[in-house]
Amino acid sequence: MKKILLLFLSIMFLFADILNNKNLEVLNALNINEGFIENRGLQKLYKIYSKKKKEYFLNVLENGYDYLPLIKQSILKSDVPKELISVAMAESYLTTSAKSHKKAIGLWQFMPRTAKRYGLKIDEYVDERKDPIKSTEAAVEYLSYLHKFFGKWYLAIMAYNAGEARIVEAVVRAKIDKLCSSMGKRKCKKDKTIEQYRQIVRDYQRRGRYAFGKLYKLYKKLNNIPINLSELMKFQKGLSRQYLPKETRRYILKILAMSFLFNSDDFIQYTNAYLLNSGVISDLKPVEVPPGTSLYYVSKILNVPYREIRKYNLHLNYSFSPPYKYYIYIPYKKLAEFKLKFHPKRFFMVYKVKKGDTLSKIASKYDTKVRIIKDFNKIGRFLRIGQKLVIPLNSIYVKYKVKKGDSLRKIAREFGIDYKKLIKVNELKNTTIRVGQILKVPQGLK
Repeated sequence: MKKILLLFLSIMFLFADILNNKNLEVLNALNINEGFIENRGLQKLYKIYSKKKKEYFLNVLENGYDYLPLIKQSILKSDVPKELISVAMAESYLTTSAKSHKKAIGLWQFMPRTAKRYGLKIDEYVDERKDPIKSTEAAVEYLSYLHKFFGKWYLAIMAYNAGEARIVEAVVRAKIDKLCSSMGKRKCKKDKTIEQYRQIVRDYQRRGRYAFGKLYKLYKKLNNIPINLSELMKFQKGLSRQYLPKETRRYILKILAMSFLFNSDDFIQYTNAYLLNSGVISDLKPVEVPPGTSLYYVSKILNVPYREIRKYNLHLNYSFSPPYKYYIYIPYKKLAEFKLKFHPKRFFMVYKVKKGDTLSKIASKYDTKVRIIKDFNKIGRFLRIGQKLVIPLNSIYVKYKVKKGDSLRKIAREFGIDYKKLIKVNELKNTTIRVGQILKVPQGLK
């Protein structure tokens, strides 16, 4: 009896902790009935987050500090509830380079097909799923579409995780069961209409997208039957396929628990930096640059560490912009300096084709790819002796293998640099080099 009383008191203490107007506002914003605040799984997860993981979430928010204003700005410009910031948190923990085992990438974990559907460019040179601004705008558009499709934000969030079709199936199954329950078990078993409905669901489960059309028609037909999150989350004994996948059930609880935590006065005071309540002015500014612009060059003229410039531009697959007009991100405070100091300049190696050269040999020599050389020079796979190729530099150095007859001065002349730089970057004690030796040859930043 004493144990039961202690358990009851601990549940009541936790419920009192989670039951407040701010948390009820979160539920209302996401179209979830207020009674869901009593969900045991939600209460347990919120307790873990609020008692044990505060410092962890603070570190994550600090790591994503550059992107929080960008996310807030996109969300505030739209009709999407601010609570959906937690979607990005749940998807990637605010890491632009995050990658799942299913090959979803970026802050919002877009799969390639969905990314392209919402205007994100993915090619050899760029992957805009890693662009914090463009991917957030695409995510807002996608979530808005899902909300229009389902009419409820909590369904849109779960569809973002599981896909539209899987949530349609879940809603249809829950509504059939609810309809069946209202009729009584004996009557339900004999009802031909209910059996037809269940057959449509079974057909979809067996054939997938080829049978989705009938399932969707049934979804629309059952529109007048109300359903809520508690009913969708209900565990059905004896069934391996629940209404919602286990991952999706955890996902919606995670979003809600995070939203409760981030909204709490206690957490805001705990952060001290008021990270989630910071202004919406982004510290990053997109600037258009010509093809092949080196990030090393931008780093040098702005006096910003290369590592920092690279972090802002993880949507670029290489350390230079693609072979078409594009943009890069720079710190907002450096915009005036960029306009003053930046001069359209490509950092390339101009290479004259010699006997025995192939595209793969040249690509290997200059630490790049055959596809990149082809694209920048608009050529096929054949070369001719004496042909000049523009090689975009992938790093501040290129590798050079010393040949018979080479000297530091000869190599320096070939690459158009001072031979003393070769001595310095390779940490040579004198000018002696040997055949087969690999030298680092500085490029671009003279």
